[in-house]
Amino acid sequence: MPTEDFLAGSALFALMLALVGTATALVVRRRLRHLDRLELALASVVVGTAVLIAVHLVPLMLTILTRGTVIAAALLALGLAALVKPAEPDRELSPAERSVPPSSQASWAVAALAAVFAAAAALADLGRWAGDELVGVDPLTFHLPNVGRWIQSESMWHIDQFVPLLAHGNYPNNGDLVLLSAVLPWHNDFLVRLPITFFLVTMAVAVFAVARELRAPHAAALLAAATAVSLPVVGIATIPRALPDSLMWTTFACGILFLLRHARTARRSDLVLAGVALGIAAGTKWYGISSVAVVGVIWIAARLLARQGGAAMVLRDGVLVGGLSLLGTLPWLVRNLVLSGNPVFPLNVAPFGLTIFDAPPDVIRDEVGFSIADYAGELDVLRQLAGEVVEGLGVAPILGGATVAVAFVLARRRGRAPDGRILVLAASAVALALLYTVTPATALGLRGEPSLAHGNTRYAVPALLIALPIAAWLAGRLPRSARLLLEALLAATALSGAYRGYEVVALRELVLAAAALAALAAAAWLLWRLRARRLVLAAAAGAAVLVGLAAAHRIEGAINDGRYRGIDRAVDTLLSVAPEGRRIGLASDWSIGGLSPVWPAFGTRIGNEVEYVGEFVDGFLTPYRSAALFQEALRHGGFDILVIGRGFYPPQATREQRWAIDAGWRTIGLSRRLRVLVAPPAPGPAPQPQP
Repeated sequence: MPTEDFLAGSALFALMLALVGTATALVVRRRLRHLDRLELALASVVVGTAVLIAVHLVPLMLTILTRGTVIAAALLALGLAALVKPAEPDRELSPAERSVPPSSQASWAVAALAAVFAAAAALADLGRWAGDELVGVDPLTFHLPNVGRWIQSESMWHIDQFVPLLAHGNYPNNGDLVLLSAVLPWHNDFLVRLPITFFLVTMAVAVFAVARELRAPHAAALLAAATAVSLPVVGIATIPRALPDSLMWTTFACGILFLLRHARTARRSDLVLAGVALGIAAGTKWYGISSVAVVGVIWIAARLLARQGGAAMVLRDGVLVGGLSLLGTLPWLVRNLVLSGNPVFPLNVAPFGLTIFDAPPDVIRDEVGFSIADYAGELDVLRQLAGEVVEGLGVAPILGGATVAVAFVLARRRGRAPDGRILVLAASAVALALLYTVTPATALGLRGEPSLAHGNTRYAVPALLIALPIAAWLAGRLPRSARLLLEALLAATALSGAYRGYEVVALRELVLAAAALAALAAAAWLLWRLRARRLVLAAAAGAAVLVGLAAAHRIEGAINDGRYRGIDRAVDTLLSVAPEGRRIGLASDWSIGGLSPVWPAFGTRIGNEVEYVGEFVDGFLTPYRSAALFQEALRHGGFDILVIGRGFYPPQATREQRWAIDAGWRTIGLSRRLRVLVAPPAPGPAPQPQP
């Protein structure tokens, strides 16, 4: 990338963030000054994320997405924030000031060990991946291609699908909007790990805050946070792959936090924050929608059973939270309804046999998208699934389940009355765990062979985001020996999970990362001590900007100088002949065990048009069934280059290869998994007869 393009993109990115940050600060300072520092920080994350999503979503909905229109939308958001009227400040008792069981020195030592190890492992993992391209099937097959197509079309009103018989183009896309914010300024993906890593950190902070709100000992709360971000699937999904699940997890945990606060304070602002946070979570993943719905139903039912404020007030609060939660995913449901005829395509909505939204058979889900519940009673398969769950989540589900059960009993027996918030959270954790077992693709793989189920253990993380703070609460209510045992088990879970999830490979990397963390902590402490000296703070901020800019430029060069080269010979050929300005067709199937060609085909600066050579049948992208139809699509599609897969178990003689070669397309690149072909020369003019 030319230096001037990098600097121009950096300026646009910084301006957008400054406008979003200023709008967020205006809202938070004028309406939420009663919150303590930790709660205020998480409220800022919720509000700021909502603003960030909105300033990209509105231009997309209006089909005018450009770098300029995003800045204009951010200016509009700033203007609207300036109209927010300040609330009368008042002080309330924060969780930190309420009675909290003390933490012993041993507890703090165990918690510090787990937290430092998890943080150092994550930082070392980030250091290894910072200069490398994104990897993984999902980001390269649909998350980033979605972003690329939005940038090219300036619109969200199309279903983008690059692999047949799936429905990636119908997913809720709040997470992809966050990725868009880091791609649009440069038309390049070198910085997409930044927001995902940010939400990984804030996920830990949110879990700590939930445990603190429950009046857990602070050391135990820190252990819960370290364990949450050390789940193996969390590490695997975030830093190397930049999957947007971390956005869902952070906002889900923030939603839980502010629902808990509302149970204590009855403040309407807590309900608004909870609704906004849960709306972002619901609009990020399909399992976000189901998780938010389960928590919402249990929360309303619990309040009705407890007769808190009367049925009318409970239902009014439920409408507020539910409405905001729905708003977070409404744009994607409307898009699906308009373009696919079903807001939750490809789900068939037919309660009690009455079809509301029809959907055709989901071929892929029927073949490999089994749920854990589908194997009830099949002990051999369930044993394999247990191994898959442990691979993705470690022993956290066992520890979380045991602590939730004990906490439920203890909360009912304690003192004068049951601890209602713990009971509701325990019921929510159990319900979410049961939801996980019936969710499609939790036993991903061919019938009887769920060998890919570990990747979708992500769907169980919401249950653990509730169970782990409950474990921290329980630690403060147990006898000393039992408390230390529980804290040791949490620490062991965090250490083993971080070791696997962040792929700790060398002690030297871990030590360097720990030293870097110590240096950052020391610098932060020093700046805090000097916070009254504005000149010092300004100089530190300027230095941080320069260092960050230099680091970003170095990362950009490291990634783009050899972007996706040397991985697959066919992709190397594609990148050489189609850097930009080409129309590229994809066809057939390729194995998921290597590099997906979809996102690399867009080019370094999203300069190529990429399309699967197929047709939409009943809402599903479907391969052509005959040579005549396929070759007709090639003639009229204007493709310059074809990338054809060589089957799920390559190399296979897939029919599309034969059809393209029969149509005169010439092979220029070949690997075990892919074949790259160029279009036949256009027919020249007919020869003129000689006089």
